[in-house]
Amino acid sequence: MPRISRRTFVAAPADVVWSLADDFAEWHPKLRIYTGGPEASAELVVSIVERDEEGMTLSYHMPDPPFAIKDHRATILVESASDSTSYVTWFAEFTADPTQLATLEDTLGDDVFSQALDNLATAAQDTFGARQVANSN
Repeated sequence: MPRISRRTFVAAPADVVWSLADDFAEWHPKLRIYTGGPEASAELVVSIVERDEEGMTLSYHMPDPPFAIKDHRATILVESASDSTSYVTWFAEFTADPTQLATLEDTLGDDVFSQALDNLATAAQDTFGARQVANSN
């Protein structure tokens, strides 16, 4: 089963990053959590299949992926690097036509995962910075 993965460093503690992980609207404007009703309007809808608070992992699948893939399952993993830094890994496993893997690596890995991870890092760093300022006052 093919796997696409991206990882980024975040200048914010893991707990701050984790608090934003499933708030896709905060850092990935094209994803929304599927709530089971017609009010779930977004370009891409995901269903959470597993959330591990202790392990800081969130797994989901897209019922109707916009790519030529099947059996999609993606996981976001937040890991502490120090008291004030962390890493986020986002990977997806799926089935696809082998001739499409290079294109999927670019579109899903670079255009989706990398850009969204940059947004998540910025949101976490902004949140952490605001907390630091509030605590210093």
